[in-house]
Amino acid sequence: MSYDRELDSLREKRKRELLSHSLKKELEQKKREEELNKIKNRQAKATMIVNTVLEPDAVVYLNWLTKNNPQIAQTIKDTIILLINKKMIRKPLSKIDIMKIERELTGQESSIKVKKRGREIENLAETMKKDIIN
Repeated sequence: MSYDRELDSLREKRKRELLSHSLKKELEQKKREEELNKIKNRQAKATMIVNTVLEPDAVVYLNWLTKNNPQIAQTIKDTIILLINKKMIRKPLSKIDIMKIERELTGQESSIKVKKRGREIENLAETMKKDIIN
């Protein structure tokens, strides 16, 4: 009979351990879900704030940028929010303004492309150099 008692006590102990382990997992999962919800809420609020100072075509472009390059888009949103907090934005930002910020962040220089009849597409600067030389 003592074996039965020991076995029962071991079973109860194991049940308690499993139950406490599962409760810990559930609590960790709930914490993760709450953190994800907080992050999503912050991003939604940030998007709403940013969209208030953007023109409609800029909103569309920023949404497209968010899908294609989310890191750059997030940096742009953070920059806009910073400018809003410092009260440095006086008029709505256009698509061109967003594109300028994007080019600044990626290090891409703006260029004008020219296509003449029978030629390939060229950079305007190169075309001007050729015209000056000739």
